Amino acid sequence: MKTKRLTPTILIAIATCAYSQMPPPPPPDVIAMTLDRDHDHQLTAHEIRSAERSLLKLDVDDDGALSAEELRPEHADGRRRKKDDQNARNQPPPPQPSGLMKAIDADGDGALSKDELKGAPDALLKIDADDDKKIDNTEAPSLGAPNQGGPPGGGGHPPHPPGPPRGR
Repeated sequence: MKTKRLTPTILIAIATCAYSQMPPPPPPDVIAMTLDRDHDHQLTAHEIRSAERSLLKLDVDDDGALSAEELRPEHADGRRRKKDDQNARNQPPPPQPSGLMKAIDADGDGALSKDELKGAPDALLKIDADDDKKIDNTEAPSLGAPNQGGPPGGGGHPPHPPGPPRGR
């Protein structure tokens, strides 16, 4: 009788230990999440053409360019990360830039200048290996697999433009 009660407890303990050993999910790719507006894990011709306009939604300081801080993923509570953020100091170094970021960031400085943003559609088409005017997850793995569900990068919600809600 005691064995029957102990077995579920042991199974729960094993499952908890196994779960705690799993690596954390990768941070969401802000570029992929922003460009893939319909979250279907591919960039359509329309999404590619509107890349500059989509990315400018991340421009917090409204200078027409995106700094490295503006391209950082959000906290779980929706706040943008900042250089001096206490939690950011305790985090491992950021992952390598995604294929989408590498394509758009011509000088490789981790930020997107006005010129790089203007050239984003042409830069993205350079990674379109099959020349179908679309980019799927085989051409840009950071878009995620269609069976993952939710927005690419594994985040729970698509990024929202920073700042207070409009219309209030």
